[in-house]
Amino acid sequence: MNIEHRDIDKFIPYGEALRGFVNQKFITPPVLQSILKERGIFVLNGEKDYMVPIIQTLLLSPTEFDKVRNAFARKEDNEKKISREISFSTNTTLYQSDIMQINVEDFLKQQLPTCKIKQAIRFVQTDNNPNHLTATFTIIRNDINKCWYEQTNEFRGSVEIINENGKGAIRITHTSSETKDLAEYIVRSQIRQYKAKGLLKEDAKPQKILFSTFTNTTRFVFFFRLTTKIENNEIFTFVDIRDISIKPQDECVLPAEILWMENIQRLIISGKSLSEKAFMKEEKIYRNLELWSIEATFEYNYKGQKGYVCICLGFPDYNSKGGNAEFEVNIKSLVPEKSLTSKEKRDLKSKLLSVMDNQKLTVYSNFLNYLNNRDAR
Repeated sequence: MNIEHRDIDKFIPYGEALRGFVNQKFITPPVLQSILKERGIFVLNGEKDYMVPIIQTLLLSPTEFDKVRNAFARKEDNEKKISREISFSTNTTLYQSDIMQINVEDFLKQQLPTCKIKQAIRFVQTDNNPNHLTATFTIIRNDINKCWYEQTNEFRGSVEIINENGKGAIRITHTSSETKDLAEYIVRSQIRQYKAKGLLKEDAKPQKILFSTFTNTTRFVFFFRLTTKIENNEIFTFVDIRDISIKPQDECVLPAEILWMENIQRLIISGKSLSEKAFMKEEKIYRNLELWSIEATFEYNYKGQKGYVCICLGFPDYNSKGGNAEFEVNIKSLVPEKSLTSKEKRDLKSKLLSVMDNQKLTVYSNFLNYLNNRDAR
């Protein structure tokens, strides 16, 4: 999220510096319109495209600039979750006091030189459970090549390591490429330390959910079991699929039903009831289509809190990484039934995201069992 410039109390921008600042999406047209009206300036068109050029010709008073500045609210970045499975011994205790502190200074200097961490990174027990550890962190990124109001940003992230009777899971929560890179380093570092203490086998490594794990057909099934056919989940009720990213498989003869997709390299479709479209309902054509992303809306009922949520499920790096793209989950929007504060809404989004992430692991585990049973026949 953007944070205020450290010297924001010491100057009032004008001209080009002011233009860039007020053009940010957080600063709405009514804020600018109220300033102009108080100056006796009335505009026929209330859009920012018309008001910003007028605003930038003015030298704002401290009071006027405070109005604009107060509209520059901190905008929280969407959390994204990645989960991986890993096997521990059933009697392994993850909390080992001598290896809970993570030193990331060398990594930051070499890989993220514009970043620093806000506090030391250490794994702590979650709910006093020595087999559920969480390390949270905040990265501060300073980029002097950006405009003065965008130079400093904060991004949050976390890593969870869980062991339930030998069935282990690693969960990464990130809000930017930097927090993702740092989380990956933390995971690698902690795995090395567990192996050094004999708590993990030398050949153990987290199992990623990759695009290449599935065939075209099983990938459709995986997506549907997280959306239209979600089962045994008391919190989410499927409503609609509103956005999909799809393309025909390269170098294959397309059936007549989807011949219109021939020579299309990427197709992003937005709308209502997409799950009812022929190419999403006809199982016989799944093998000819590569589906890598879905946005679905659900009703939620979490501990008495109700509303609607739009969840993005998929392989966001598919276009750059292909088969090595990893599955992620994030919440695009949340519409609670009752009004919530920013903090309450952020906490609820995080909890709902964790619920869907757990659902994903369950569905994936069932998928692996299906493959193993099929291969054993």
